[in-house]
Amino acid sequence: MRAILFVLFIASTSIFAQDSTVVISYDSFIEIVMGNHPFAQRAELKGQMGEANLQESRGAFDPKLVGNINQKYFNDQQYYSKIEGGLKVPTWYGVSFNAGYSLNDGIYLNPEQRVPTNGLWQAGIEIQLGNGLIMNERRAIFEKSKSLLEINSNERIIMLSDLKKEASIAYWKWQQAYRVYNVYKQAYENAEIRLKAVKESAYFGDKPYIDTVEASIAFQNRLISLEKANNQLVNSEIMVEMFLWSNKLIPLELDNVYPEKTTQLKIFPNKAIDSTLLNHPMIAINGFNIEQREIDLKLKRESWKPKLSLKYNAISSSVNGNPINSYNTDNYNWGANFSYDILSRKARGSVQLAQLKLKDEKLKMQEKAVSLSAKIKAIRNNYSLSLSQLDVINKLVMNNETLYNSELTLFQLGESSIFMINSRESAWLNAKVQEIQLIYESNYYHSELEYILME
Repeated sequence: MRAILFVLFIASTSIFAQDSTVVISYDSFIEIVMGNHPFAQRAELKGQMGEANLQESRGAFDPKLVGNINQKYFNDQQYYSKIEGGLKVPTWYGVSFNAGYSLNDGIYLNPEQRVPTNGLWQAGIEIQLGNGLIMNERRAIFEKSKSLLEINSNERIIMLSDLKKEASIAYWKWQQAYRVYNVYKQAYENAEIRLKAVKESAYFGDKPYIDTVEASIAFQNRLISLEKANNQLVNSEIMVEMFLWSNKLIPLELDNVYPEKTTQLKIFPNKAIDSTLLNHPMIAINGFNIEQREIDLKLKRESWKPKLSLKYNAISSSVNGNPINSYNTDNYNWGANFSYDILSRKARGSVQLAQLKLKDEKLKMQEKAVSLSAKIKAIRNNYSLSLSQLDVINKLVMNNETLYNSELTLFQLGESSIFMINSRESAWLNAKVQEIQLIYESNYYHSELEYILME
């Protein structure tokens, strides 16, 4: 079900009525697109996804409560009962703190698992002295999540800029088609009036009948041009409707809604390209990708180190409900684990691969910077050329219009012919259509430049 744009925005102050139609300005059109289009809402989700991913990675450092109960009964006997609970607190580096309580009992309980009647408390620390002390998996994930948050933020900017560019181009094509249609409509109406006048003059003998053939040819040509222009206008409206949605995600249709005839766009300052690229979202994404590759490299270098972990737990039974009362430094358990890949081929290979990926990402960044710089220069040149040509074509249109009006005056005085009027009008039409085409091109390059500069 599609809503009608005329009804929805008839009360808007930025969209003004003109006779029985509604004219929507470029700024109002873009405001509707950027506020309601599904792609714009998807772009907003990018930032939310980055925040959610960062929140998820923070979970690796959350304290964790653990508990376990394991009991066995057979032939009315309790073989064993093992009850354990505790708290584990990981830290930024390869250090974890833990505390726990054990209450084990049973005739067939493993002797090493026996504890005092009131249970056994423990508190201690586990340290990764080699692989994992400086950089570990959970820290790497968290660091990469922060970079991913920035990547998503810049991708959001790119998505919104891309939507604005595509919507702007659709509007400019619509505006161009609308202006061309009005030009040919006026030319068609003029040709129709002239044809009737020439037929009437020929009927009374004031003009030769051959002039009616000349007027008919002009009328038929204008009719064909008008039908083509109308078809282009309808197609451009269809493309514009693709970008129009209500705030309830209902597609909108254009009903007696037309673009403004002229649009005043800001002129871009000729900033240095180096400063433009400094904070460009596309370059920034490459920078954060490099940051992620550097984190991967740090993690891979850690895998080259030997794995050495030490664990120490102070243990104490509970006296009067307080385990500290019976604490003795002679009561503890500890352990150590060590392993090392002698040839380290896997570690060396993973480090080398991480270095190559990092180098590849840096080359991508250089390539992207050069490519963007070249595109900015090319689009600026095209934009400047279209503006300078527009000044020339404006004068050409005025001169052809002057000749056309002069020819009409001469025709009324009987000193010209229908052939000359059609010739002058055709020259004016061609110049006018060229002018409209150049207006579209200047607006098109303006949108391209706005997109490439991300402004």
